[in-house]
Amino acid sequence: MLPIKRTDIFQEVYTQLDNLLNSGQFKIGDKLPSERELSENFSVSRSSIRQALKVLEAAGRTETRVGSGTYFVERPVAEGNADSLNSLLALGVDKEFMQQLITARTAIERAIFEAYAAKVNKAGIRELQELIDDNAQEDFSGVEGSDDNASLDLSFEAKVAELANNHFLSALQRQIHQVWVQAWRIYGFVPESKLTLHQEHCAILDALASKNTQRVIDLIVQHVDKEVL
Repeated sequence: MLPIKRTDIFQEVYTQLDNLLNSGQFKIGDKLPSERELSENFSVSRSSIRQALKVLEAAGRTETRVGSGTYFVERPVAEGNADSLNSLLALGVDKEFMQQLITARTAIERAIFEAYAAKVNKAGIRELQELIDDNAQEDFSGVEGSDDNASLDLSFEAKVAELANNHFLSALQRQIHQVWVQAWRIYGFVPESKLTLHQEHCAILDALASKNTQRVIDLIVQHVDKEVL
């Protein structure tokens, strides 16, 4: 682990943490160093560390356990496997690749949100509201690391998948999220700003709370199905 320069803080933190998980230093089930320890080792704020960990968790690579810490729970799909989603990155990330990826993710997120809309309850809405509020507090805090790369945070979508409790859709979502984060980083920019992300999540949450399934579907499709520039 090396000290990180102030430029591209989020991407550098994410890359170094991802490389650390790939290095073999950690085995599945191992606990990662605390946010404080990672912050000191990387010489960046805990907010930057927390943001990168949230992206890794949304991609299914880590798991945060309340009162315990963050654990390594899954290795990325082997790139040498021709059938893996990650192997597709080797084909080259261009506009057509991104459009196909958006189409695939749109279908999966739509299925997940439609499934949850049919079983939504007040407890789940509270959990999602707390998550949105926590994310907003970090993303709009004005401190180091709180930048537009926050739009690669997929914790809201991952939480809805958890609440929907469909293991097959959750597994597909984790794989798509892994490719999604890597592909946008390779492509060179992120699909939307943190403010847009926050506003769209709030609208989706309102539709879920109102149990308006069709509006939930329309909003999640609009949220993911972005034009590639």
